Amino acid sequence: MPQPPQYPMPQSSSHPPPPVPSPPPASPRLPGDTPGPGRGGRRTAWGIALVLVLLLACGGAYAAWSGGEGGGKPSAARGSQAVAAGTAIWKKTARTEPSKTAKHAPGAWFTGNTVVKAEPDMMTAYDLKTGRKQWSLILDGVLCAVSRDADADRVLIALKAAGMCDKMTAVDIRHGSQLWSQAIALHGNDDPDADNFRPEKWPVELDVAVSAGHGLITWATGSKTVRLDDGKQVGETPEKECRSVGAAGGAQLLALRRCGERTTVRAQNPDVPDHPRWTWEGREGEKVEAVLSTRPVVLLTSTGQGGAGQLVTLADGGKERSRIELRDDHEGNICASGLSKCPEYLVDGDTVYVARKGATTAHDLANGREKWTYKADANRTAFPVLVRDGQLAVYVAGTPERVGGLTRVSARTGRAVRTTRLAEDLRTTEWRLARTRTVVAHLEAGVLLLLNEGVLESLDSDVVVAVAAH
Repeated sequence: MPQPPQYPMPQSSSHPPPPVPSPPPASPRLPGDTPGPGRGGRRTAWGIALVLVLLLACGGAYAAWSGGEGGGKPSAARGSQAVAAGTAIWKKTARTEPSKTAKHAPGAWFTGNTVVKAEPDMMTAYDLKTGRKQWSLILDGVLCAVSRDADADRVLIALKAAGMCDKMTAVDIRHGSQLWSQAIALHGNDDPDADNFRPEKWPVELDVAVSAGHGLITWATGSKTVRLDDGKQVGETPEKECRSVGAAGGAQLLALRRCGERTTVRAQNPDVPDHPRWTWEGREGEKVEAVLSTRPVVLLTSTGQGGAGQLVTLADGGKERSRIELRDDHEGNICASGLSKCPEYLVDGDTVYVARKGATTAHDLANGREKWTYKADANRTAFPVLVRDGQLAVYVAGTPERVGGLTRVSARTGRAVRTTRLAEDLRTTEWRLARTRTVVAHLEAGVLLLLNEGVLESLDSDVVVAVAAH
């Protein structure tokens, strides 16, 4: 079966890239923008309509994703969705002015045909295809931590007020409403435990996760499990000799503790938090840097002294299954804030895909062996995004002198099927997100979403950039 034309990525250069150019004075008009008032605006609208008619008459835009490993013939898009693959459909910048104490923007979730993006003090849902706002919710404080997963369209968020991250709220992301809000812990200002809720004094960051109708909140000296329906506390576990270091959710709830020189991972029983289903104990001196998946359990570990680290896979009962030695060129230091958000890794079934400088490598989780390596641009990180219909989507961000690309790679062989080149006018936007290590790429409903999960500097900071990638 014939394949669509390939678009090889530009060759890397040995010369250092030039300084990042200043952004243009005004953003280019994206599809769906409204012309200005007056007769000139109406003429512009007529001109745009005529161009669209001519484009549609010529066959429209070609779909950029084909089913199956061997690909298929591209099909023309129809109607108002005739946008060339790789072109920006819509983009959103910060809705409120970030400040020194309110500038972190972790959190993005999907429900129906919308993407819900968190900002420092609010959440907004946008239509995936058009970018039209569906709802917006002002929070009762500033984001401290968010659950990386949603459970039945519900997320759990920890908020800061009066300098302390001691409040939590559950949000219905389908309807944009708060379900309940309450204190995480009760203490006075002279309580020594209060410092564990002050970010500037945190020995360990507060973390939250959701799974199976429950939420788990952990801080250095304790953890609490609540019901998502009403916030009712199910259990609380104080840490005396050990220290809580994080939580992960999704397929199951995991609580992480640090006891001396060892890290333990516990699979929580939400109804009986003090009696975990199983416990895994790491090697002496080994730290868990991130939880890449909760079923199967895949941990990113390190010795805490630099180096490439390892991926540790656990069986359902917590028994160690395999270890994967990471290479020195793997990109394991861009993980977004929180324990369970690392765009450099993708776990799908029994395979983990690892982003490397200029490549993506697939490993078998059963035995840790390398399956294949896809080589992309030599000087840019190749992020694994999504596996669908036997193909892995790999995103390589643009630079001031080179366009970005979304490549479909055979999940069986690692061979490139085809590449969609992103538009030239997206290079500066992509580079800003990539160089600050804040970009997390998602592929949903034929749209490549570049999400800012890091720090917002100003009202001009990009929060969501949507690119056609059907």
